[in-house]
Amino acid sequence: MEYYKLNSLYIEVTHACNQHCRHCYLDGGIHKKCSEMTTEQIKKIFAEFKAQGGRYVIFTGGEPLMRSDVFELLDCLEILGLRFTFASNSLGMNRERLEKLASYRCLEEYFTSILGSTAEKHKAISGKDSFESVINAVKFFDEKGIPTFVQATLVNDYLDDVEDILKLFSGFQNCSVKITPVASLGCKSEMEKAESGDIIVPEEKFEIFHKKLNDLCEKYPNCVGDDNILNYEQISEMINEYSKNPLYSLCWNSVCVRPNGDLSFSYNMNNPFVFGKAYETIKIPMDEKFFGYIELLKKADELVLTEAKNHEVEYDTAIDNYLSVLK
Repeated sequence: MEYYKLNSLYIEVTHACNQHCRHCYLDGGIHKKCSEMTTEQIKKIFAEFKAQGGRYVIFTGGEPLMRSDVFELLDCLEILGLRFTFASNSLGMNRERLEKLASYRCLEEYFTSILGSTAEKHKAISGKDSFESVINAVKFFDEKGIPTFVQATLVNDYLDDVEDILKLFSGFQNCSVKITPVASLGCKSEMEKAESGDIIVPEEKFEIFHKKLNDLCEKYPNCVGDDNILNYEQISEMINEYSKNPLYSLCWNSVCVRPNGDLSFSYNMNNPFVFGKAYETIKIPMDEKFFGYIELLKKADELVLTEAKNHEVEYDTAIDNYLSVLK
């Protein structure tokens, strides 16, 4: 049996969080109840990932600092020589933790998030005073020469904050900012979706946002990262590129692991396809189920492409929505 070769591993070690953001697709929070793998189970995954040739780990949550064993797990990555990105909302990042994280030779990037151009706006969405913690963390790692990546997720009322956010981070030497409109509310309850429906950016605003961001890419060429709002031409080009590879969009050789050990090929929670428990094995047989999933991805892409003829789409959400229908 031939198995899917992994180069990168995206692992959510918890869905608990010290914030409770209004838009959060995980519906996270400090009291989030979710089964989590043990320390030893996660270490086993890392060891197997390394043994089969894996090279890169995205270490995320929820908020990873909610786990008491977070640095024990990072020590394991360091011992194995696995390069990693560490993702945090920065709220719990005191000086001691920042120094510890920066001491890892294998730390390649610090990933954090911001939800508005001011502390007041940020708190209105996150529920916590973490704005300055984000700025301080980026400043700290920038001074250490460690790259940072800021995910700026904007609700409907904050779409005009785009350039102000870029100004906040453009002065740093090695910081990229990805700006993403809130397109859905993920796994929240129906009641919370009804209460927070006003924060979703309507599709008719995607085109304006897309154009504005493209214009700002020229003004801030070293700061703006790719966004997930795509037009027909971009999606068509992407599909054509994928079609040259027998694994289609799985050609990135990446897999995701949820806190309970579920293996998936999607970073989004709405994807209904699971390929076993990672703590048992991360080996994924390239069998009928595997290639059947690839065929579903192709069909979902065609549906997204058809939709994109009429308006820009939030690609990741659209793909998972169509997969849920096609399954």
